[in-house]
Amino acid sequence: MASDDPASLPFPGITIRVPSSHIDMFGHCNHTHYLEYMEWARFAWAAHSGTPIPVMVKNGVGPAILRADIRYRKECLYDDELHVSVEPLAARRDIGRLRQVITRVSDDEIVCHGELTFVMIDLNARKATKLPASFLAQVAERPEVDG
Repeated sequence: MASDDPASLPFPGITIRVPSSHIDMFGHCNHTHYLEYMEWARFAWAAHSGTPIPVMVKNGVGPAILRADIRYRKECLYDDELHVSVEPLAARRDIGRLRQVITRVSDDEIVCHGELTFVMIDLNARKATKLPASFLAQVAERPEVDG
């Protein structure tokens, strides 16, 4: 990729603010929303990498999470500004693995992190298919990725 191509640069992540609707009865962000923030970042990462999810779906494919190992470390409160990163770790033909980190911007504390394994699905056949070349180009194919 050309050096002036945004997809050739590392994904900068996304920044979000915790809305009041994500605060639960304990006064902090409900744990389910951390997963939602990670999903938003994966959609942005896919677009940055040259394969936007809506384009994948239009072409009859889409990613599906097989496994999510999530570690919650700190609570988030209303209006906290969070940074969510995505780092591709490994891939083989149809399975990829990502690391995601959510950091509170004000104190640079990691509030949540995890590794997610996903498979690319042929949406018509409803079975695994190969990962986009744009993803495979970001990581060396490694057979240790498991489903």
